[in-house]
Amino acid sequence: MLRRRRRHDGSPRLDAKHLAELAWWERGLRYRVEWYRGERTMYGRPPPTDEEKHVRDTIEASAGVTTVAVSLDRYPKALKISRHHFAGKTLLDVGCGPYPLSIAFEDCRIIGLDPLVGRYEEAGFPLSEFTDRVTFVRGFAEDMPFPGQSFDAVISVNAIDHVDDFARAASEISRVLKKDGVLRMQVHYHPPRELEPYALTDEDVLAHFGHLGIEKISEEVPSGPARDPGSSPDVDPRERLVVWANDA
Repeated sequence: MLRRRRRHDGSPRLDAKHLAELAWWERGLRYRVEWYRGERTMYGRPPPTDEEKHVRDTIEASAGVTTVAVSLDRYPKALKISRHHFAGKTLLDVGCGPYPLSIAFEDCRIIGLDPLVGRYEEAGFPLSEFTDRVTFVRGFAEDMPFPGQSFDAVISVNAIDHVDDFARAASEISRVLKKDGVLRMQVHYHPPRELEPYALTDEDVLAHFGHLGIEKISEEVPSGPARDPGSSPDVDPRERLVVWANDA
């Protein structure tokens, strides 16, 4: 079983890859602050109007809350479902990040799992603004701190390729998902990178999730939030965003 070294406070110790990912998110927060101030576009989106802006105690919190508010269509669109798709269910968002866009899904209980949860708060991301809808849990996809069959549904949006051990993460998702539970994932296919080490294929996904009845329901070239706002706009022709589901 994958084991993680822990800090003195008992939290998982982050390796160089996860610290680099935290730096990526912190850079993105600076971009969003500039966007909030009207100094730049964000993924092609113009700066927020005065009516769209949410004002909080810090500029980082204001930018973060506004980012979520104007982006609530992203998860439903990414997963090809309506906002009511998980009504009445307990939902796990694997690799939720600091912007809990899963709150777009209505009438469900949401758990967001991410190894950087505590570090996001230290960096200024306003996680506390969303705790009325999301319970944030610090942990790794390969070693989830949940009992078996805890969730009616599991989602992952452009995150499963970031894990350290894809096979172990798939095993854990299978373990915590209830029998006949719903699994929907948007999986980013691309050449290996520092923060995204897996060059995933259809065969990889089917080998580890096929027993759950998962099927490919869409495939498209990535743009916008799939990419770093500070990166080149050029897309590798091998890249794809592929949606898999067992309830299509």
